[in-house]
Amino acid sequence: MRNENLERSIIKLSNDIAAINIAKKYLSNVDEINQVRDSLNNKKQLLSNKLYAEDHKCYAQCCEAINDKLSIELGKEEQAVLLETIRDIFGRQYSNVNKKSGGLNAWLKELNLEYNWIADEETGWDKLIITGFGLYKQN
Repeated sequence: MRNENLERSIIKLSNDIAAINIAKKYLSNVDEINQVRDSLNNKKQLLSNKLYAEDHKCYAQCCEAINDKLSIELGKEEQAVLLETIRDIFGRQYSNVNKKSGGLNAWLKELNLEYNWIADEETGWDKLIITGFGLYKQN
């Protein structure tokens, strides 16, 4: 994926920030720790801005790709293809890097799609029906 390194960098910075916040509880140089944390937060914000910069364009491309799948029951294989299509269009694994949730349901929520899950007793894998497009709200 084209943004894989960027995504990894943001996750690493998030982990570093979390570690600093824990260390802050046990160390006495709080001002220095805050400066380092703020610096990491600024780097993370810059990388996040770069990662999410083209999301509106990617959303439009996803809508085009999904349009022919509206009101059609999607089984396991079709869902896997849809997930990979969305990831390829956005160029990243996770819909929101900070939440670390990269499954189809997370992407559907992030894209604000209208959808229903239908239990399939035979296969044990729920079918997905995308019913419409909501208003896209970027991170």
